[in-house]
Amino acid sequence: MKVLRIVCILLGAILVLDTIVVSMLSNFNLGVILPAVLGVPLLLLGAFIHHMDHGFLAFVKWFLLGCYALGTVYLIVLGVFMGTAAKRADKVDADALIVLGAAVHGDRVTWVLSNRLDTAADYLEAHPDALCVVTGGQGDGESVSEASAMQKYLVERKGIDPARILVEDRATSTLENFKFSKVLIEQKLGKDARIAFVTTDFHVFRAGRVAKKAGLDAVGIAAPDVWYIKFNNYLRECVGITVYGLRGDM
Repeated sequence: MKVLRIVCILLGAILVLDTIVVSMLSNFNLGVILPAVLGVPLLLLGAFIHHMDHGFLAFVKWFLLGCYALGTVYLIVLGVFMGTAAKRADKVDADALIVLGAAVHGDRVTWVLSNRLDTAADYLEAHPDALCVVTGGQGDGESVSEASAMQKYLVERKGIDPARILVEDRATSTLENFKFSKVLIEQKLGKDARIAFVTTDFHVFRAGRVAKKAGLDAVGIAAPDVWYIKFNNYLRECVGITVYGLRGDM
């Protein structure tokens, strides 16, 4: 029991510390606070576990430990799905490439989004006949649409011909990203166009399922995540997959 107490306190402290550190380096979102949400009960459990050997407290102890054990297995299974999906696109030959948007600061792309755009630019350079759709509307705190900021980055920073870029600036969700981009591609290339999409590695699995929901048979290309928020994004994506699955959105 002493070892279990130490493990609970150590893991709880690491998770809470993760939230504190990442909150100072990244935008505040669900992924940032989730480690603390998981860590605080572990800290409390570790602090009082030696008083929880009988009656209702014993039930609470084993119930919490069981939830953490099942949750860990669930997260590992989803991680396998995400990792497998991110590695499927070794060889992709598409007529059109959809780049999914992410938050921008004012009119500047974030590190996460620049990684997606860099990955897209590499693909476009290797496939000079492919068109590109940048997709994303304007959110809170953004002075321009995500799509317009993405277009500017590809043209000015990566040297992509603006004639190859289609701008979709109305979407406010992944489903809308695909639905609205599908219309633009079909208008330009017809309904038989081969389509791929670029998003951050952890998001490829869910985005691919959403693409099918939107009527697209699209292959996902994984862009690297920002290293210091990988764990937070992983946790947030697990919640996203669960919610989308329960709602029937994927």
